[in-house]
Amino acid sequence: MLNSKELLEQTGISRATLNNYIGWGIVPKPEVLPPGPQDGDAPRLGYFPDETLARIEEIQRLKKEGWSMTRIAAHYGAPLPGPVVSENVSSAGPAIADEPSLMRVVPLGSAAAAAMLASPADAERRRLPALTEVAILVAELQHSERIWSELPAQEYFELISHIWSTVDPIFKRHSGTHGKHPADGMVGCFLPVPAGSHLWNALVAAHEMKTAMRRVSKEWQLRKAWSTELYMNVGLDEGHEWLGSFKSAAGLEFAALARTLNHAAQASAFSRFGAIWATKNLIGKLSAEERQSLTYGVRRKTGDGQHLFVPAVFANAGPLAGQLPGESGRTGQAQLLPVTEIVHVPAGKGR
Repeated sequence: MLNSKELLEQTGISRATLNNYIGWGIVPKPEVLPPGPQDGDAPRLGYFPDETLARIEEIQRLKKEGWSMTRIAAHYGAPLPGPVVSENVSSAGPAIADEPSLMRVVPLGSAAAAAMLASPADAERRRLPALTEVAILVAELQHSERIWSELPAQEYFELISHIWSTVDPIFKRHSGTHGKHPADGMVGCFLPVPAGSHLWNALVAAHEMKTAMRRVSKEWQLRKAWSTELYMNVGLDEGHEWLGSFKSAAGLEFAALARTLNHAAQASAFSRFGAIWATKNLIGKLSAEERQSLTYGVRRKTGDGQHLFVPAVFANAGPLAGQLPGESGRTGQAQLLPVTEIVHVPAGKGR
């Protein structure tokens, strides 16, 4: 068997891509076991059958040939995901992936969601997708494999449900809608609103989610009498994306062909300990007043090993990883993505 670290090194894919393949059912879920002597001080590792290596190589080949994730899943006989899924970053390598991702989400009951549905519905009547601005938030549960190994299955599902029920009202309050993301994470989609800024809404929602996760973490520490901290690592990006619609027995759903989702996922994969990382692209689209009220920047290591916060700057994720305090994130495909850490978002400006 191969552990997850060996599998990532031999295939060249990112952790986010591996989790995506597992979520689609085209790669088996790992068996979480104690590490071997060669694995250092890692608490637990996920192990995959040796044939997983050949499977991933074939998946990468099919993607280069233009196969969609849906077609690949059907090819392997995997059950197709439900209506709340996301196709994640695609090809491996140090550069930012250019292949768009497909995000399908079930809208929440907000004014923005209603307007969002109206646009794809009108496009459906004209049989055309609609082009719109969008801000996308991707959040992943840190150390989800380890937490899964520590909790009984029922309690793990309770935990994920607890996180979702906590975050849902935050997204709704700030005119966002959500979808499922592999690796026990979530995707928030924020579209333009009649008054206010959808970009600012995404930032406020991310900041409130970080605060709410501290409460969730404390509740579970008291419940389980453990010291485990729960973090949702957040990445944000914005862009213009094509929205279309699907019809199902449950009604109308919308889909976004989203390179923006790729970039947000890359920033999320880079984040650690609940940090919020936003792309330079998103920050640059804020108004001057919004940028001035926002606290953002990069922590850089000084010559004496201390970490100094430099406000209002950006850095490429790859070179920055080795300078961050504590455990560095999984840079993967985010190496060339200019990002900045969002430290504080003033309350009262979201809509």
